[in-house]
Amino acid sequence: MAELVYQSPWRALTQRGAGTGIVATPIERRGIATVMARKGRFAELIARVQADYGVAPADAPKCFGGERASFIGIGPGKWLAVSQRPETGFVAVLAAQLDGLASVVEQSDGLAMLHLSGPALPAVLEKGFQIDCAGLGANGAAVTSVHHVGATIWATGDGGVAIAVARSLVGGLLHWLEASAAVHGLAVTPERG
Repeated sequence: MAELVYQSPWRALTQRGAGTGIVATPIERRGIATVMARKGRFAELIARVQADYGVAPADAPKCFGGERASFIGIGPGKWLAVSQRPETGFVAVLAAQLDGLASVVEQSDGLAMLHLSGPALPAVLEKGFQIDCAGLGANGAAVTSVHHVGATIWATGDGGVAIAVARSLVGGLLHWLEASAAVHGLAVTPERG
């Protein structure tokens, strides 16, 4: 039987222009899940996440980062949970820990994530996103679109942003990024660990 081989959704991401106005870094092989609070169990859910992950996500469009995972608010009582490092079994463990408190849906193979940073970041983001990304602040998050591609974007606390899109739509995101960032210089760095 043939073995499946992992292929990065970012394998077509290449340097454009001269300089490092934008630095793009793939975020790969993370455990990713949508977590949706069950009716009447919100407070218990937050307490469990705090006990197990050291972070108390509020019901707000913000990124709540812990040592093991980040919880990004994407809607009322709803978060995108992302492991901080490549981690096999993250979603299964999360689902078991939150059993009865939340619905947990595996997204690890369906979403692709990219970290962007650099001095030209605000200028490049405003060329494609349908929101004022400067308004994200230090830890804000939004579910929006970029160049007609549905995306979740959040501030990473290091002056950059992370973007998650459906893996099948990476080509559309790359088209926008390469065209928008080329004038400033698009540099690509290895996977973010």
